[in-house]
Amino acid sequence: MKNSFFLVIPTQQKDPQRLKEFEARALQHWVAELPTANPGLATQLIHDFITEFNAIDMAVQLRLDALELLRPSVLILEDYLRSRLIKTGFPKEDNDKKILNVLVSLEKEFTIGYWMVLKELTKRDVSWFQGKNTALSIQRCIKGLSSVIVSHFIMGMAIPDWVWIDLHSLYKLSVKIKKDTTKVANDMNQANKTSTPEECYRQILLLSLADPTGLMQKEIPLVYSFIETIGSLVSLKAEPIAGQQRQCLILTDEDRSPQYVEANAKADTAVLYMDLTKLLKAFEQKEKLFSVSEARFSSVHGLKDNSGKLSAELLDYLEQRWSGIDLQGAPLFSDRTDRYISIGLESTHDLQNSLAPQRELDATNEKDLEFLVQSASDRLLACAFKGTDILSVGSLVSFRKTDMPEHKRSLGIVNKVVVEKQGGKISFGIQLLGPQTIAVTYLQMDATEKDLPQKGMFYCAKESDDEKSYIIIDTFMLKDGDVIRMFMNSEDFPAILKSRKNVGLGYWQFECRRLAEMGKPVQTKKGYDFI
Repeated sequence: MKNSFFLVIPTQQKDPQRLKEFEARALQHWVAELPTANPGLATQLIHDFITEFNAIDMAVQLRLDALELLRPSVLILEDYLRSRLIKTGFPKEDNDKKILNVLVSLEKEFTIGYWMVLKELTKRDVSWFQGKNTALSIQRCIKGLSSVIVSHFIMGMAIPDWVWIDLHSLYKLSVKIKKDTTKVANDMNQANKTSTPEECYRQILLLSLADPTGLMQKEIPLVYSFIETIGSLVSLKAEPIAGQQRQCLILTDEDRSPQYVEANAKADTAVLYMDLTKLLKAFEQKEKLFSVSEARFSSVHGLKDNSGKLSAELLDYLEQRWSGIDLQGAPLFSDRTDRYISIGLESTHDLQNSLAPQRELDATNEKDLEFLVQSASDRLLACAFKGTDILSVGSLVSFRKTDMPEHKRSLGIVNKVVVEKQGGKISFGIQLLGPQTIAVTYLQMDATEKDLPQKGMFYCAKESDDEKSYIIIDTFMLKDGDVIRMFMNSEDFPAILKSRKNVGLGYWQFECRRLAEMGKPVQTKKGYDFI
């Protein structure tokens, strides 16, 4: 690997007087003086320092030692900047885009430093001691490029050109110089104490195969970290994997992420195959991998408990992606016509209840509850939203055709978000819950006169030969076996809840069954009421 397409080394300047700034004692003092209480200023100082540092000619060992001294501070700032990006949904504010630009620039410049060391070390045969530095540098380069990819996944954006081909080339270089399985010390916040260049390479490949467009932003770093614990179950082979229905291959000469193809693929020296057999076998007993206390969409901040386990729903999602099953819902928009969508239970409930006599919404308010969207395909809708923080994977949405009344709505959950490179459009897919819904309210059976009815969405779904009734609510307080009083149209009745499921961000689905009312007098018609 003579050159990198993405990691471009700047012109080197000789400045012997500045070299003392990068020696251990001086650099340790500089790092200790960083204004950690002001992450913005600290980011600017470190970014400027590394950019200048990369442009100064110096000995390989001095450069590598300086990079390792800076590394903990860089990673802390990287985590901070990413935490800023995952606070809001899509579309993103302009400030978030600025944060991404700074973050990626920092990751790139820091990785260029390691690439400079690696390129110098691989110019000639190296000693045993230098060989350890070579393994360290190549592992850090792979991790650095992986960080650039993770940051773009979090923002739902396409990966920059040349990043994937540089990753493939670095891995091939590690194999060529026999450093692909050399263990290197990991950073403090990682699950494993050591990792090899190949393990880091497999980690980012598996994250890409998980199709991050179907993950919430906060899930992406968690899944990336989780892959560390199961990455040893995956291996790279030069030939197609026997017994694997769909082959997962890596075109190492192309600027592309791994992809699934049909099983008739032939061996090629420029192609690697991912053997996922052991990983998929482990998923047959995935109860050992998931946390029973976590639900995928229930937590605002995290989805991994202290044991390092993910929620069962998230593991189901990963199993499907790693089995080669594409993330695509039913072709709900085959007619390719525009739709009106509403986001959230409150607005959906108001629109669904539009014919109720007690509801008086003027036309302006009614329009504010809906967005006009176009069909990007038979499975995706697209919209250039005017506001920010409107949509996320897990958002509850209702939608209707433009020629249908407001209350004729289907209900679903956003299961995929893609940020268009041009025009600022957001494309998104929907997992259908119910083709037709009814706005309802409910009270818990122990409610007092002061308690106000809570809103919910009721729908029916046919499963096998049976039709079941469901209610969607936005509280986690209700549990299986609870009884509520449901108000639907002009009647009210008790209903028992079961099969609790966290279906969206803050939304819970229950199967509900109407109960017979005990002791309620039967209404009889009197006088001329029969007319």
